[in-house]
Amino acid sequence: MLIVPAADRFQPWLFTLLWAVMASAMLVETDAYRYAALALVCFTLIRCRRDLRLVAADWLALLCWLWAAYALIRFLVGVLVYDESGTSEWLYVFPLLFPGLGVALYRTRGRIFPTASLLVALGLAGLLMTIDWGSFARGERVFPLFHNNPIHAAIGCGMLLITSICWMLHARESGRCFGWKALVIPATGWAAVVLSLLGILGAQSKGVWLALLPVGALMVLFLLFPLSRSRLVILVMTAIVAGAAAFAAKDQVLVVAGPTVEATGWLSERMLAHDGLLEAMDSTIKDPETPASMRDRLKLWANSLHVVWSAPWVGWGNLWQREWLQGPYPDVAHRLLHNGYLEILVRHGALGALMLGTFVVVSARRIYRAKTTGVIPVSVMLYLYSLSLFFFITIASNSNNRLAIGESFFLLAAAAVFAISLAIRKSAETAAGAVA
Repeated sequence: MLIVPAADRFQPWLFTLLWAVMASAMLVETDAYRYAALALVCFTLIRCRRDLRLVAADWLALLCWLWAAYALIRFLVGVLVYDESGTSEWLYVFPLLFPGLGVALYRTRGRIFPTASLLVALGLAGLLMTIDWGSFARGERVFPLFHNNPIHAAIGCGMLLITSICWMLHARESGRCFGWKALVIPATGWAAVVLSLLGILGAQSKGVWLALLPVGALMVLFLLFPLSRSRLVILVMTAIVAGAAAFAAKDQVLVVAGPTVEATGWLSERMLAHDGLLEAMDSTIKDPETPASMRDRLKLWANSLHVVWSAPWVGWGNLWQREWLQGPYPDVAHRLLHNGYLEILVRHGALGALMLGTFVVVSARRIYRAKTTGVIPVSVMLYLYSLSLFFFITIASNSNNRLAIGESFFLLAAAAVFAISLAIRKSAETAAGAVA
């Protein structure tokens, strides 16, 4: 069972701290998670070599290592041959760490709930300290948690919201809500949920608002079937909190999102009326009624599509910025593309998209298999599915995969997949041994 504590010779709270640092990017925008990741991989290499050999036999681990080797070689060729280092190209070597982190997570799986508890408590404290209620009341943009801009903060609040709901659900499913915990866990969790919603509203990130809709629908689907009393309580409370927040925020949402919604409608009409996507984008960019933030994104996306179409299969690697200068808007202010999928496509083309798609599909199937065989409970499956759906929607309008919050998400999500894969294998071996 993935959620049963495992004995280890190391101090358990050290691993609680390391995993908390790994996930801390949702609260604080720093690179501290990288050092925690290296420490956990070193733990695997020193203390968990047998489990690492088991994971090494997994074709998904081999795929990650092959991709990492390919990305590293391509990066080095770009630097040494073309004198182009690109921008954050080395991040695509991160799959090298996925299997090792998975083994570390499996071996320290008993620290998952304490880590989540620490994160929720710290997130609640951070929200209480950072939300400017005066600015919020005046309808001004607020900066919840500790991020470099409000869009990143909104994404962090969304992740904290999902974490808090699934943390409470798991506490009930695992029988942890007894005694004083029966009051403290729900009080802390719902306070974090409410403040996260307010932080998301105040940060005024339309992409995060949009992402929460399908995530909420997914949670309702999994909480309803099968329905239990604990799930019903959490579902009803979530509906009440979300409904109250939507009613209270409707005027502010219309003010912030209205112009962008209208501009999106104009873009859709122009796509039908013009010869192609780029022509419709150009007309929308030139339209004075288009919001400035949307105009900037459309310029970035038009340039990105030019780069992608010029090398659709394997992308440009480190050299993509050379081709960028040949695009329709070479003088755009910056080159953070504000679309995670385009970030991948300009560098690695269809091959990179295939790698991502393969990993996501296989991961989703393995998580579901683990739930159906009793390796993980519904709350863990719901958390992994909901957090992933939220993240993959948000990167459609932001380059979150190139931020600390995105890098740590990929490392943790991939670690969870390999930990679950290892747990499935060991569960199957135990069952086979019992039959024999």
